[in-house]
Amino acid sequence: MTTPANSRRDVSRATRATLLTILGEAVVPEGRKVWQETLVSALGTTGTTISAARQVVARASRDDWLTSERVGRRALMSVTEDTRERLVVARERVAAFGAPVEWDGRWLLITFSVPEDRRDQRYKIRSQLAWLGFGSLGNGVWISPHVQHEDAAMRVLQSGPEPIEGLVFTAVPSHAHDPRQVVRTAWDLDDLRVRYLDFHRTFSGARPGKPGAVFAAWIQLITEWRKFPGMDPELPDSLLPGKWPRQSAYEVFRSRHEEWTELALEYFRGLDGG
Repeated sequence: MTTPANSRRDVSRATRATLLTILGEAVVPEGRKVWQETLVSALGTTGTTISAARQVVARASRDDWLTSERVGRRALMSVTEDTRERLVVARERVAAFGAPVEWDGRWLLITFSVPEDRRDQRYKIRSQLAWLGFGSLGNGVWISPHVQHEDAAMRVLQSGPEPIEGLVFTAVPSHAHDPRQVVRTAWDLDDLRVRYLDFHRTFSGARPGKPGAVFAAWIQLITEWRKFPGMDPELPDSLLPGKWPRQSAYEVFRSRHEEWTELALEYFRGLDGG
């Protein structure tokens, strides 16, 4: 059951995701500082209330996403180095995501266990493995067709305050097992298919007119597409069901991104005084 408190948290998470997109696409690539009221106005353009926008920007400062310096009565914001690095990595991942993937038949497997009193670390490891394209086979066994992520998987296990003991290895499945059955066990592709179809439906016919509407559509486009690398393991085409919708959604993303980016950035620069 959705409660008012849950609804407010959902709105807050969505607004924070929108702010990250604005920072990652309109601030960091241009190596610039930005006025606090520019971020508030940009969030307002995307449909966020001004009060909610101010709260999210203030929280971003408390969470060390941003630092600020006073210039008269105004606040000039800078993206922190840690946040900048994470946004650059995410932007590069999104830019490379969606192209067709080939497979040589090998799996990358990782096994680990985390003590019950370190559940936060366990959740973080699982999230990072999902971001790398791993799926869970249960009982602490994770699998991925991306053998090139071996070093990254090891870094995930070693990244917490207390490193986790685990095994990372590559394997070739027995002919007695259908790789597609492994896929059905480790990943929920039905939900992912629906999300791709919804994305295609939302943006394939989008034709914003005024500059503010273009900016809002551009931010929404990127924010929604940014979710897919964390949900889609980028399975090779040979392991996917027929008529898989990722490619058509990818083509819509690339087309709209190319069409809207410059107009959206011009609008944002105007908000920031040029």
